Amino acid sequence: MNKPCVLISRCILGVPCRYHGKTHRMGHRIGRPGLVARLRKRYTLIDVCPEVDAGLPVPRPQTRIIGDRWICDGEDITQAFALGRLLTLVAAHTHRCHRAYMLRGSPACDPETGMTGKALREQGLTVIRV
Repeated sequence: MNKPCVLISRCILGVPCRYHGKTHRMGHRIGRPGLVARLRKRYTLIDVCPEVDAGLPVPRPQTRIIGDRWICDGEDITQAFALGRLLTLVAAHTHRCHRAYMLRGSPACDPETGMTGKALREQGLTVIRV
């Protein structure tokens, strides 16, 4: 039996792909091995990192959202974030995902403030903040 596919932020899998290139934030592990193990039993996991998939390097300065722009070290990188959003939406469509587990607080992935997380919700996916 084929398991349904879900998107998951690559950093939740423990991959050091966040802007700082680390697997911990303020002493807390970003990766969630227990959650990942439970999800793997039910779903096929499709890992995404909108920022890295769009070509942004790791490490890099932290990105700030200012109005409707994504700014990194004084440079407007909104177009890179838009490309990452598009690539993630294509992955969701290609794999027929209806659910996504995305990193809380990420300028790309957070479903409340991140460009990609919000777009996934707008496309009808259930997006869980991890």
